[in-house]
Amino acid sequence: MKHILLTLAAAACAVSSHAQIAQVTSTERLLAGVESEMYYPILNEDGSRVLFSACNYKGLRMYDFNDGVTVKISDEERAGFDASFTHDGRSVYYVSQKKVDGLNMRQVKQYDIEDKTVTALTPMGRKVSRPVALNDGMIVKVDGKSHGAVSGDDVTVRIEGSKLYIGHGGTEKAYSPVESYAGYLWASVSPDKTKVMFFAAGKGIYIVDLQGNVVSELGNYEAPVWYGNDCVVAMNAKHNGYQHISSQIVMMRADGSEFQELTRPESMTMNPSASIHSGKIVYNTIDGRLYQMNITLK
Repeated sequence: MKHILLTLAAAACAVSSHAQIAQVTSTERLLAGVESEMYYPILNEDGSRVLFSACNYKGLRMYDFNDGVTVKISDEERAGFDASFTHDGRSVYYVSQKKVDGLNMRQVKQYDIEDKTVTALTPMGRKVSRPVALNDGMIVKVDGKSHGAVSGDDVTVRIEGSKLYIGHGGTEKAYSPVESYAGYLWASVSPDKTKVMFFAAGKGIYIVDLQGNVVSELGNYEAPVWYGNDCVVAMNAKHNGYQHISSQIVMMRADGSEFQELTRPESMTMNPSASIHSGKIVYNTIDGRLYQMNITLK
């Protein structure tokens, strides 16, 4: 077992020979021997805290890099699926799920990090969109009804099938920039609120402007996240129809001009989250271990 762990750790190390965009200064495992079943990390903006969940998104926990403490936010089903930090970093939004009369019912909740309290923000519903954190609060749709309010400066994005709904200046419009019968995933707004990134199933990562015009195509990678306004971190996963056969963390310029491998394909590393303010990328391995990578842009 020791040999297997050492081999896995070595494989997860940075691929320095292909460095083009960033220099990897260190890579370390998080919570070794303390936590297990750690998947889908989500860093806050300054990189001081990270959320993670089980492989089926059950439960939600938070690790604080400053004091090394892990806090349990929820044991509820699906709590890790739509989780995010508020813009000020003081709270966490997540969607809980439970059976009511045989139906899966969902509800948006807010966890206050300082007070360690949970508040329900919406009524329970069958269909709940991913909560979008705004400058002042959040907005979400529950069974087609909006909850929360947007200001003129807010830019929002949500997905329904192969439609991208971009909200700006209080008006939301639907776009289908790329044909994809299997739909879109992983939509997000750039930090400077000028671009929207998403993944079109079977085709790859695209970036569009706020009018839905494609400005760059980044290739068939998955789970993309912004690293500042000019770079993107994603995973390059290969599947044989039954299971993953390789997966690595990659980085690219948002304009598609440069590409860099950050981990090796055999490392089975996936689901990256990134914070340019801390120079940090956190990801999990296929067997549920979390790693932190520190980088410096060239």
